[in-house]
Amino acid sequence: MRKFCLLLGMLVLLGGCSSVNDSGPEIKREEIPDPLVEVEGTQAFARVGADIEAPVGAENARYYVISERIAEIQFSQNGVEYCYQASQDEEYVNDSRENMQEQEGVQAVVGEVSIPIQTKGDRHLAVWRWGNVCYRLESDDPVDEGIMKALVEELARETMPAQI
Repeated sequence: MRKFCLLLGMLVLLGGCSSVNDSGPEIKREEIPDPLVEVEGTQAFARVGADIEAPVGAENARYYVISERIAEIQFSQNGVEYCYQASQDEEYVNDSRENMQEQEGVQAVVGEVSIPIQTKGDRHLAVWRWGNVCYRLESDDPVDEGIMKALVEELARETMPAQI
């Protein structure tokens, strides 16, 4: 009798699993667009109007396109993880500076352009604009301000060749 009750209970549970969901149609994962799409390399960035490269000495570089509007490279250098982005999207440009309202650290300088590097705890953020593209470099890892400054200057020089 006990085996019969266990078997009946299992059938009821299995039957419940196959019933129709009253909360609406089931959405398959493939139908939801992923805003972060890994791509093979920087050539895919052309579709968002960005032209960025990983810096010299970058390790484990991975390339992404976010929501078809932001180019992103995630990389490490000397044990520090970085995220480097570029976008022509005006909303992204405005949000980049507003998300970090804290103390300003050092200034990176490229030609006549000064790029403030903001610091909040271990997080460092630099945002600059050249032409119609906004660039952003950030790290949540502890990094020396001098190293962050040098990296921002290197990347900014590549985006502002007329300033050199």
